[in-house]
Amino acid sequence: MANIRKYLGYVVKAEQYICCVLLVIMLVVCFGAVVMRYAFSKPLVWSEEVILTMLIWFGFLCISIGAFGDSHIAIEGAYNLLPAQAKKGCDILRHVLLLGIGCMMVYFGWQVFKINMMKRLPATRWPQGVQYFPMVFGGVLTSVYSLLNLVECFAGKKDSGEEETRS
Repeated sequence: MANIRKYLGYVVKAEQYICCVLLVIMLVVCFGAVVMRYAFSKPLVWSEEVILTMLIWFGFLCISIGAFGDSHIAIEGAYNLLPAQAKKGCDILRHVLLLGIGCMMVYFGWQVFKINMMKRLPATRWPQGVQYFPMVFGGVLTSVYSLLNLVECFAGKKDSGEEETRS
């Protein structure tokens, strides 16, 4: 399991770098669009589509990154009051639910992606599916990371979220 987590850690690191690049590009495009609109009265008609597409990719990549680190929001106050067996049950339930959500993202996202690949975005002329594929991609990664966390939970290893809060 440690080897799998190590190799998937490299994937997560790549996701984090991609997210940083997406944020910088979104910032530059947004700044450029504002300057062009207000300083030169020449708006960049494609800027909103590009920013929205990148924001969608950013969001779904961040969901999978959170699933890997088991760092999605939780009700810590109530969770910490539970006995150890109840905590383990809650952990298993959380991982199963996130795995189910990831699988649904893949299944339904793929259906929507296929339908929208035939349509074009008006300004950039990109296939509209480019805005729906992140759901599929993020769903696959979220499912894989959730499955890894679930297997580790059954194996009795501590959750990464617990280790971080105790440090």
